[in-house]
Parts: sequence; structure tokens; C-alpha cells
Amino acid sequence: MRKHRNWLIGFGLGIMLGASMLQLINTAREQTEGVAMTRDQLDAQAKEQGLLLLTDKELQQRLDEAVSSSVPSKGKAGEESDQPPASPSSSKGVAPVTEPTEPSASVPTEPDAPVVSPSNDKVTLYIGAGMSLTEVAESLQKLGIVDDSKDFIEQARPIAKKMNVGNAIFTGKPTYEQIIAELVRKKR
Repeated sequence: MRKHRNWLIGFGLGIMLGASMLQLINTAREQTEGVAMTRDQLDAQAKEQGLLLLTDKELQQRLDEAVSSSVPSKGKAGEESDQPPASPSSSKGVAPVTEPTEPSASVPTEPDAPVVSPSNDKVTLYIGAGMSLTEVAESLQKLGIVDDSKDFIEQARPIAKKMNVGNAIFTGKPTYEQIIAELVRKKR
């Protein structure tokens, strides 16, 4: 028994490694073999989470309605409105932007564009899926939240993989610890 000890250890480790790999393969296969959901099932799940599913046609119709209701006219046919006509949506799928109702707020044209509201000194930055720490640091520097993006990257390197997708809201001039806490906060 003693003379075959190394062989037995190798054989046992091989069996354990093989079983582990087989379990990983089966788990991955189960995740990729999901059953396609019907529109009704998708609507039900969206409703449970407080969301609304729209087809492209319904979305475009709602966008057109919103744009037409937000552009006031002078009332007479043939006269032009005070505001320029709404621009068509861009190739990225971003909705047309009209004049903001509040003069102190700026409206983002892209999903990852920051929203700056000077009235209460709050700054919102959208953290998108797959954004790197460098991209976030550069955005924070552009917004004036951090002075040196390289210094912030060095401080925040441990949380680079822990940032959560969603809107990060900053008030005033936060410290690096406050910024890091907001980046890793679970967002809805």
C-alpha cells in the first residue's frame, strides 16, 4: 500500500477534479438552456418588478406623444411655435430632448451623461454595466467631484470590481470614502 501511495493520491485528486469540472459544465448548460418566455410571462414578471414592457412601435408612439405635448404652439394654424422643432432621435436610441421645465436643471442626452442640478448642489452620475474604474474616475473629474482622477483610482482600486450599476448621487464635495461608498451602494 505504501509503495502505491503517490499513485492513489493522484488518482483520488483526478476523480475529484473531474467531478468538479463535470458539475461546472452541467451548471453552465442549465443556465444556457433557458426556456423562452412568452410575451404574457414577460409582462407578468415586469409588472411584479414595477416595470412596463413596450414594443418598438408603442415606445415610438409614446415618445412622439411626449414630444408633441411638450412643444407648445401659439394656437393659430400657420404660426410657428416659440421653441425650435424637436430633433429626431439619434442612432443610439436616445429620446429627443426638449427645453427643460426647470431652468436650473440640465437634461442628459445620453444614458451615462451626468445630471447636474445646481439648486440643491446634487450631482448624479450613471454607472453603466462594464464601466471601468478609470472611466468612472474621469467622469467624476469632469463633474468636479474629484480633483485628480489618478489619485482617486489609487484610492478606489480595491472596489473596482464591486461598483454597482445605476445612478450614483453626490452632494457637495464628498470625500473619497463617501464617493467609494456611493459607488458600491446597491442601486435600484
